[in-house]
Amino acid sequence: CRMSKTPPSPPPVPAPSGGPETPPLLEALRMLSHITTAISLILICGGLGYGLDYLLQWTLFSLIGVAGGSYLAIRHLIQVTSN
Repeated sequence: CRMSKTPPSPPPVPAPSGGPETPPLLEALRMLSHITTAISLILICGGLGYGLDYLLQWTLFSLIGVAGGSYLAIRHLIQVTSN
């Protein structure tokens, strides 16, 4: 009975970044999630400001809410993309 010996297989070569490459669709969905979170921050803060304006009969808190939400959204996007 003759047994053939196969040479040992070489170890897998890692990707240059040190890990497996992320598929483009997964990366696009991850970025879409972060953008949706940023838009939600703007809308929620603006909505809370609108509610205060409605209760107090003013027109200032909507603008403050949208400005504050925009600041938080930009800060969130910078923090996420810097990692």
